Amino acid sequence: MGQWVPLSERAASAVIDGAEKWIGPTWKHVDRHLVLRFTPSKTDRTTQKEVVIDFKACPMVMDELRHVPPEARQGPLIVNPETGLPYLYRRHKNLWRRTDTRKAGKIISGIAVDAGIPKEIWNRDLRAGGISEARRAAVPLEDVAKVAGHAHERTTDGYDRTALETQQRLMKARVQQRKRESRDRLE
Repeated sequence: MGQWVPLSERAASAVIDGAEKWIGPTWKHVDRHLVLRFTPSKTDRTTQKEVVIDFKACPMVMDELRHVPPEARQGPLIVNPETGLPYLYRRHKNLWRRTDTRKAGKIISGIAVDAGIPKEIWNRDLRAGGISEARRAAVPLEDVAKVAGHAHERTTDGYDRTALETQQRLMKARVQQRKRESRDRLE
């Protein structure tokens, strides 16, 4: 989504609102093949690791892109439809976890509430969830680190929330190995 920073930040931006400017992924970072190439601000100052994402390989992204006509694909990738600018952190946070409110006679809930996501899950946990899902699918840690834009696999490993599942697989494998060794001794 990017972030709003003071105008004094060194990074250039064409999106300015008051005393802040927005730094983040724009449509200029998406090529004609719908591949996003972007260096997040977090790594821009350190490792310069680029994130590369083929939107065509992301079904939910493609579902959303169907709502964005090609002529509207300019500026920031994600904008607040009410302002036309990227979301302010607080506004996005409220949309994520808002409890029921009334607007124009309709009851509106937050994204997480509507999706049944437990209260202890924050929006920022989705990154860890994606990394954990990839690890559960046996994607090599090296590949997950590249997609996450991490220079070191140990950083990616810190996002992995599959410790219990990993331990359970490990113990299952150990028990199976003991059974094989026991059978071998009996033969």
